[in-house]
Amino acid sequence: MSDRTTADLERELRMLAAVRAYRRDAEGTDMRIPTTAVDHVLDELHQTRTARPDHAKHCSR
Repeated sequence: MSDRTTADLERELRMLAAVRAYRRDAEGTDMRIPTTAVDHVLDELHQTRTARPDHAKHCSR
């Protein structure tokens, strides 16, 4: 597993969303953007969240 924290991964997701929005604005809404990078970051984020022992307490609220 990566050494990146949940905050690091959430920051990366925000950056990827900003890049996607910029490219859509620049190239048009018909442009397709591969989701491989987003999928990878989401997988890592899921791993960091489920690896924490207190995860169940936070998710049940």
